[in-house]
Amino acid sequence: MKTTLAVHVAMLAALALGGCTTRGVDAGDDAARRRMLTLLVPRKIEIVAPFTGVKSFDDDPTPDGIELLLQAVNSLDDPGMLVGHVRVELFEQVPATADPKGRRLEHWNIELTTMNQQRTFWNAATQMYEFRLQADPEVIPPRDRYVLQVTYASPLGEHLTAEHAFEYGTALRAWRGAQDKSGPAAPSLD
Repeated sequence: MKTTLAVHVAMLAALALGGCTTRGVDAGDDAARRRMLTLLVPRKIEIVAPFTGVKSFDDDPTPDGIELLLQAVNSLDDPGMLVGHVRVELFEQVPATADPKGRRLEHWNIELTTMNQQRTFWNAATQMYEFRLQADPEVIPPRDRYVLQVTYASPLGEHLTAEHAFEYGTALRAWRGAQDKSGPAAPSLD
């Protein structure tokens, strides 16, 4: 019994002293580390069009801004999270041109570099970011269509862009009509 116990203890000691080691990436191998990170970092971002548009954030008839749902997709075609900087820009849409973006009307800069920022914008159930972008309806002219452009800057120095054309003027006109019928004057957007 003593011999068997001594053998087991000796085997465990041998395993603990070096039998179970793993080898990671060489600290100087930046190319290998970058290849591994590329598997997980987003390779594209997508504006989720059906759920992105003008919204009232306090459930009254007045639009408060734009709700943007954004999904990142990694090289494995799985949704993932973003770390870095997101810039959102709202442009007038210029019809029948190669570049539909006209004059820039508004922009928002969003940092996604801390746990608190991630918790603020990430929706784990939908696997998307939800941004509520405040916009003054008096600053935005009453047009029918606008272009929303999102640019993501990753910590690796890469930039990804997505665009979405949507109607904002229709919602503002509906809001104006509701205000005219209820009595209070609607803000001038002209």
